[in-house]
Amino acid sequence: MVREGLSRLKRMQARGCCLVGHPEYYRRFGFENCPQLVLEGVPPEVFFAMSFDGTLPRGTVAFHEGFGAVDPSAHANEV
Repeated sequence: MVREGLSRLKRMQARGCCLVGHPEYYRRFGFENCPQLVLEGVPPEVFFAMSFDGTLPRGTVAFHEGFGAVDPSAHANEV
């Protein structure tokens, strides 16, 4: 599934991919820790990036809000 996702990103002409995950699992696909990229609130040892074109940008990463975790009980009393 990971390989298919990466293939789809490449076909979409993405320049790379970043994710939060388990180090032993994602390193086998070529992901690596990238100190020049930061995801605030996430320990750097579980934040990974992979470049498709050989370059990695610098800066702070922000994922789309759809990737955020929401506590379902936070909305339990809403009507």
